[in-house]
Amino acid sequence: MATPHISTRAGHPDFLDLDWGRSITEWDPARLADLPAGIHRHEIVFVPYRHDIYAIKELPAATARHEYSMLREFRDRDVPSVTPVGYVERPWVDPSKEWSGAVITRYVKYAFPYRELISGGGFGRRRVQMLDAFAGLLVELHLAGCYWGDCSLSNVLYRYDAGSIDAIMIDAETAAVHDTLSAGQRSEDLEIMKINVAGGMADIAASQGLDLDSADLALGDDIEARYEGLWKELSNEVAIGETERYRIREHVGRLNDL
Repeated sequence: MATPHISTRAGHPDFLDLDWGRSITEWDPARLADLPAGIHRHEIVFVPYRHDIYAIKELPAATARHEYSMLREFRDRDVPSVTPVGYVERPWVDPSKEWSGAVITRYVKYAFPYRELISGGGFGRRRVQMLDAFAGLLVELHLAGCYWGDCSLSNVLYRYDAGSIDAIMIDAETAAVHDTLSAGQRSEDLEIMKINVAGGMADIAASQGLDLDSADLALGDDIEARYEGLWKELSNEVAIGETERYRIREHVGRLNDL
């Protein structure tokens, strides 16, 4: 078997036991964990090790390197996102091919994709909490100088936390990091979000046999309104430092309480 280039952070497995000579779509199911992956454009598998579970996403090598770099930057800036563990390149594969690279992240325990949240019972009362969590995540990203570029429901995981909902970014393929974001960059990210969210809600309606009129197409507009309110409130205060991101989450928590 040709030798893959594997770069991982300290404190994690070396992943050399995995069958990198083949696409993850061909791996032995007995080695994998059967966990929900939500809607995604790339192949994803979950691999259990003794002390943890890891998500491996297959995508072109250059994109894998970029996403890994962005996820590391996000974690360094204290933005709620998946923990980047490493990336893999298969040098014998055409770099434009989907299986030429992979990103490895730590599996997020007790979290679930948006479809599970929306289609589950009791979403009506959870809707506001989800909107606040999503808007709060976007505000945190933008305050940290992070442009998402592909903000959508399927690129976020949700986790219940003491009666509220936390939103966690899981996809950074199109992301970019700057010292600060301009109003135009923030507006562009919001427009992309609204388009993607409307598409996601339309897909859910179709999967449930409902017509488009029954889809919650205003969800993105509601997220934007809450984003703007939170952004304005925070902008009227003293600038929030890198070590004070928790204040944004406190604001979101107070909104949930209301």
